[in-house]
Amino acid sequence: DAPYEGLVALDGNLTGELLRQIAHSPLFSKSDLRVAPASPGKADRLLALVGHPSATLYVNLEEASLLCHTDFPSSETAAKGLIARGCKRVLVTDGGSSASEATGEDVITLTPPKVLVTRVTGAGDTFMAAHIASEREGMNRHDALERALFAAATYVSGEIPK
Repeated sequence: DAPYEGLVALDGNLTGELLRQIAHSPLFSKSDLRVAPASPGKADRLLALVGHPSATLYVNLEEASLLCHTDFPSSETAAKGLIARGCKRVLVTDGGSSASEATGEDVITLTPPKVLVTRVTGAGDTFMAAHIASEREGMNRHDALERALFAAATYVSGEIPK
């Protein structure tokens, strides 16, 4: 009778069955679901959330390709492919090349700052956290994507955020 209307960050380490239950549960029908697969090997679990009206998927280019069973040349084509597959909103990263945020309306693609990469583990989590925080602060889609890219670039460079 009172679905949760707040933000829920989901990790792809959850089982496919649990993700299906969340996707179909009336308790989460109005939730702002933000989902990352945790690793390419677990990307297919996110298929349970395709079509959920408020799910946002955060994936890299490899994970997007696995979800759509095709190779994509860029984050933009991957984002469009996921939307065509039935996703309502996606963010696709492609390392230092680009990142794209897509809805059924349009696609925004930006290039991250060039940095010397000293680590990569955790870059996706940093990107997702910065993007969510930016949107919660009221930033528009372009600025939230730009800020998330800056945060991830700072993280992989090993620099201390300013």
